[in-house]
Amino acid sequence: MEARGELSRLMAASFRGGDVKPADRSYVNKVVASRTGLSEADADKRVTEVINDAKSAADAARKAAMQLAFWLTASLLIGAFSASLAATEGGGLRDGTWKKRR
Repeated sequence: MEARGELSRLMAASFRGGDVKPADRSYVNKVVASRTGLSEADADKRVTEVINDAKSAADAARKAAMQLAFWLTASLLIGAFSASLAATEGGGLRDGTWKKRR
């Protein structure tokens, strides 16, 4: 379990920088090969799959966050417009000028 945590921290730090460094990738390949009994080539394939899956998951999360931000902004603008319209109508009702407009 200790190696899993170490590899998780290593991958997280590498992804923050943009991509996995060759030295880190080589170390991960060696750890995966020794822990699973796979050859270095098979371990490299497995590590590549995990990296690609992590990148696509990060892209999907980024796109979902972008859509959420867009819809939240749109709903805030619609809410602000509705509030200003309601305030205008409420002021007209309070002052008794609402029926005179029509």
